[in-house]
Amino acid sequence: MKEKFQEQIKRVAEKLSEEDNILIVSHHDADGITACAIMVDLLHKLGKDVEFRVIKQLDSININKVKNSDRTVVFTDMGSGQLDMLMEHRDKIGNFYVIDHHPPAGRYDMQVNPHFFGYDGGRDVSGAGLAYFVAKALGHKEMAHLAIVGAVGDMQDSDGRLHSLNRIILDDGIKQGTMKVKHDLRLFGRQSRALPRMLMYASDPVLPGLVGNEASSVSFLEDLGIDLRRESGELKSYVDLTIDERRELTSALYILLLDAGTPEYIIQGMIGEVYTLLKERKRTELRDAKEFATLLNSCGRQEVPEVGVKVCLGDRDKGWKNAKDTLQHYRKKLREGLEFLSTLKKKEMENFYYFDAEGRIEESIIGVIAGMGYGARKFPPDKPVLALADDRDNPDMLKVSSRANRDLVRKGIHLGRAMNENSQLVGGEGGGHDIAAGARIPRERRDEFLALVDKMFKKQLSR
Repeated sequence: MKEKFQEQIKRVAEKLSEEDNILIVSHHDADGITACAIMVDLLHKLGKDVEFRVIKQLDSININKVKNSDRTVVFTDMGSGQLDMLMEHRDKIGNFYVIDHHPPAGRYDMQVNPHFFGYDGGRDVSGAGLAYFVAKALGHKEMAHLAIVGAVGDMQDSDGRLHSLNRIILDDGIKQGTMKVKHDLRLFGRQSRALPRMLMYASDPVLPGLVGNEASSVSFLEDLGIDLRRESGELKSYVDLTIDERRELTSALYILLLDAGTPEYIIQGMIGEVYTLLKERKRTELRDAKEFATLLNSCGRQEVPEVGVKVCLGDRDKGWKNAKDTLQHYRKKLREGLEFLSTLKKKEMENFYYFDAEGRIEESIIGVIAGMGYGARKFPPDKPVLALADDRDNPDMLKVSSRANRDLVRKGIHLGRAMNENSQLVGGEGGGHDIAAGARIPRERRDEFLALVDKMFKKQLSR
């Protein structure tokens, strides 16, 4: 890590350690929930009085939940892009800190943000990672595994591995004995799903001929000579397979996708680093970083983020049960959303695809569905995807979620800038990373916004 960045982290961390009554305010996705948990854990260990609040976004509506708290406020995984608004309301917010990896709107003395030091917050470090570095600066490195879950939840391993500052955190976790990394199949459900279900519910990528078909998935595995049951009679998970069986299955899936005309870069993305949390029970969602992140996302998007924070802090009783129930409900909604998406006719502008959820998909999961549309090949990978959903808080507004892929980002696409700048031009607000971002815009100015985004994407791709 660059020395000047280390110095800034240490300076903010030491100043924060002098505060007493603290309110953590964080984003409701996996990265925000893990960042919140890391800070709560740190401040409890420092003997501080801590409360936390997890919100879906820091905007002109939710800022009211932070005002007049009579506590020092610490924003994690949010705040840098909303500095102007925070400063505008500072008399009601009071003393505050920002620990965020999103592109900053400006400088602020009590802010930790990697962009000022030449790091990319969409790839090099997550919000949870920054929270971890603040904790580490004060002598607490116990939550490295949670920071990795946050990074994976933020798709910072989307090209198959973690990079840069995330690597420092991963090394800490490995040295502590809480993490293991290996090169393997990255399909969701490696730990917690029975093998046939891992294949039939795969969405990144979708497996042709196996998707939604348990009988075909069972036959596919049996044709490879894989015994599907453990000695106890229970169905095996992927992690129960021998090394040779894993290689055989991976090769067969590669050929299946190749024969179906799947783009090579999508197939390659199926293989890469997988991150195992060694202190968690085998064959549970908490054992695998990707599954852990999905569990936390389900809590946030089903409006029980506090359950996710409790699980991160070690609740394996009531909180763990509630989280698993929430995950089941979340998966059901995702399946329904993807099924609805499959009925829609693809719409497109010159430089992006888009769809309107028409009230059928909740704003809390619309971005996830947009990303799954890539994996399900509903949308070709040559353009970004924008998804429009009703804004639950205001019927006059629309929620916009956008998704891209690494190839598009390499060509110049930056969704965060497009969402931020163009939403402001139509009287809305937005922001995010190059590969995933969102906005809220007036419903009546939808077409104007889409035209502005199309124009900006064209400019980004022509550089």
